[in-house]
Amino acid sequence: MKTYKEYPYQSALAPHIRDFLSEKRALGFIYEGKSYQLFRLDQYWLNNDFQDACLTYSRLENWLCALPGESRSSQNSRVGAARSLAIYLTSHGILCDIPIINVGKDHPVIHILDKTELHELFQVIDTYIPHSGNPADFRMVNEYPIIFRLFYCCGMRNNEVCSLKTTDIDLNNGIINIFDGKGQKDRLVYLPDDLRVLMLSYCSYIKRELGYEPYWFFPGRFPDKHIPKTSIDRTFQRYWGLTASSLRCDRIPTPHSLRHGFVVDRINSWIMADVDINVMFTYLSKYLGHKDPNESFYYYHLVNDAFRIIRKKDTMSADVIPEVRRR
Repeated sequence: MKTYKEYPYQSALAPHIRDFLSEKRALGFIYEGKSYQLFRLDQYWLNNDFQDACLTYSRLENWLCALPGESRSSQNSRVGAARSLAIYLTSHGILCDIPIINVGKDHPVIHILDKTELHELFQVIDTYIPHSGNPADFRMVNEYPIIFRLFYCCGMRNNEVCSLKTTDIDLNNGIINIFDGKGQKDRLVYLPDDLRVLMLSYCSYIKRELGYEPYWFFPGRFPDKHIPKTSIDRTFQRYWGLTASSLRCDRIPTPHSLRHGFVVDRINSWIMADVDINVMFTYLSKYLGHKDPNESFYYYHLVNDAFRIIRKKDTMSADVIPEVRRR
């Protein structure tokens, strides 16, 4: 049974928030992130000493504003939590003002690693030796080569990889089961055969190292817990800083850059092979856990090299846009 983190709601909103979350979860929604935003709203309500559960624009004025240094995505998440609760309260006879503002999302420019950068990065990942004498550090440097290849070779997300259970992976058939992914979606990820073989070798190593088969496929410093997302981010930056490319690159990549690279490489290979990408985008979108193909294409349009590939295969542009010749 799915367990949820329980927050200590204390304001006049508290009983309504608990009922709201219970109702949503009974319908199959997870509401992990929103339960945290509702806890923040509960604290805001408590600090302002509001004595009832009526959400009005005057009471929500400071809640709806962007906080110093806050991203638009975070602000939108807070506003959305208040909106959902206001709709719920109104449906139960407590008339509220329902916030309708939508501040949108941040769209940071992602650096996609080129072939040279990828080669340098994975060379560091595969040969790194920790300076400490801690056995856990030596064990975990053998986890990272698999972790970062799952980003690049399978397009998996950071949180999906770090929280993989050993039972989620069928290495005989080369299939990873993703449960409760982004948007509460389950999906299957198929492994390239060379990565499947590498993971089989890793499984033998980790079982031998720990003396048992771990519950988590990538155990953290303390093996009863999985490796945290923050450790993966921090380690990626350490490895990237050891590459020659890091000295000449004006943007700092992240683990998510490898997922973007997976998308770009797949699409480019289909274009060069004259595969109908309109058909393949649907499959790619499902494979990545995206809600629709447009979300997958957003990854592709960020890349400078993408349009060079498209132009190379474009047989009509010379007729439609004739070359301008200087006299």
